[in-house]
Amino acid sequence: MNAVSAKSQQALSRPIAATVQQSKHIPRHAMALSKRLTDIVECLEKENTPEWQIGLVIQDIYKKGVSSPDAINRVPQRVRDKLKASFGDSLSPLRVLEQGSADFAHKFLLESRQDGGKFEAVGLDFRSHTSLCVSSQIGCAFNCSFCATGKLGLKRQLSVDEIVGQVLTFRATGNVVDSVSFMGMGEPLANPKIFNAISVLTDPQLVGLSARRMSISTIGIIPGLVKLTELHPQANVAYSLHSPFPEEREKIMPIQKVFDVLDDRIKRTGRRIWISYLLLKGINDTERHARALAQLIKERPKQTSYLYHVNLLPYNEARDVSTAFKRCEDWNQFQSILTNEGITTSFRNSFGRSIDAACGQLYATYEAKNALKSKPL
Repeated sequence: MNAVSAKSQQALSRPIAATVQQSKHIPRHAMALSKRLTDIVECLEKENTPEWQIGLVIQDIYKKGVSSPDAINRVPQRVRDKLKASFGDSLSPLRVLEQGSADFAHKFLLESRQDGGKFEAVGLDFRSHTSLCVSSQIGCAFNCSFCATGKLGLKRQLSVDEIVGQVLTFRATGNVVDSVSFMGMGEPLANPKIFNAISVLTDPQLVGLSARRMSISTIGIIPGLVKLTELHPQANVAYSLHSPFPEEREKIMPIQKVFDVLDDRIKRTGRRIWISYLLLKGINDTERHARALAQLIKERPKQTSYLYHVNLLPYNEARDVSTAFKRCEDWNQFQSILTNEGITTSFRNSFGRSIDAACGQLYATYEAKNALKSKPL
């Protein structure tokens, strides 16, 4: 495999540069973001492959999710042979170790070809559209008390290509991806590579999804929120609150003072902020909590308060998580209080609970399945 230049390597962590010369067939402006894209382009240009043929290769990889060089049949055999000689049987940075479906969810256990690191991605079928829940890290450093992923600790960040590769893997199985949610393993805003990953996912010459179809769920990493507003103002933000009382929230999950930053984002973008609120029976589901949550939002400035939306979440039992946490079944009463206080709300159903694919359940269960054979796409 050809190594990218030192200049390209240095630029991998930077947003797209406006000064890069545009090309009709090759998205050169994005080569600073994706090592895999750079390697493929440089590999073929070294063989004097015409730009239009390189463009067809890029289209098949990023638009269709094609990973096998042999399946890129719109280019001459010599181009496919060169790709195969340089990258092997797969152009994807990921292998599919296992996959399964249940409860309108399709879960992938994925392995990085780089170092064997394992993580999960989940496709959610909403009937009207399909959303892919992607991971941003292997494990997580924040160890929220109700979440299985945090019990793994943080093993490492995922690269831009590994994040984008989850979407391409899902497409390769014949599935349509209408939207992408950074709600899988890890805290997205703790991984600086997600900003470039979003750029690749929303680039019209690459994956081509709308920025408004990107959703980032965060516990409230303030520098990351500021950078997200600067680079991707149209992306959606879901702020994991889970308690209106700081002392309680600190017990459930790490706390950050973030509402001022969220207010600023609303003022600058005009985009709604989603407040994720996990209902835990006997812990944060009382009338007192509902009224305090409503008051917290109503205290925001008038020009921003109406763009906060509370998304109530059911608790999903997860591996290595305290059995003290129970699902709140009477969520209607909590929602009614918020509605009567003038707060817009919704309740999100669980998808894939039976296969550990629901929120808080992702654990990369490979640890108990070391004998699995890889199933490369």
